Amino acid sequence: MADAKKLVREYETIYLLKPETPDDQVEEIKERLRGVVSREGGKVIRFTNQGKRKTAFPVAKNAKALYVHCLYVGMPGLVQELERNLKMLDVVTKFQSVKLADEVDFDARQVEADVKVQPVEDEPRPREERGEFTPGEEPFEAEQPEGQEE
Repeated sequence: MADAKKLVREYETIYLLKPETPDDQVEEIKERLRGVVSREGGKVIRFTNQGKRKTAFPVAKNAKALYVHCLYVGMPGLVQELERNLKMLDVVTKFQSVKLADEVDFDARQVEADVKVQPVEDEPRPREERGEFTPGEEPFEAEQPEGQEE
């Protein structure tokens, strides 16, 4: 039984930071969370910094937030400890953790390089209900059935 695999669970946590958070503080938070995961016997697979994005609704009175995604494996108590640490940070405005898989082989999951995604530019989209259309596009006009006039 010396070849027994260590089976753990795979989780992801997405947390939002205040939009004015400096990059060095974002890195400090990542390293703090990486330390929590390793201290609890887990392994961080990857951090993905998704940049500053518009939120669906104001979070902590801000229309934008800095989104960071963390993918990791570990035992069930790990999520509770990670979230406890997130609650202690003032710049963290919201977070959510999700279990992705049960019985994942700990040694088989390889650590990946951290990713920083370029934020999507907020480009104003035309709003058809206001009569705005993109250039070169004709507005939709309903056809009148035969025999009827306006």
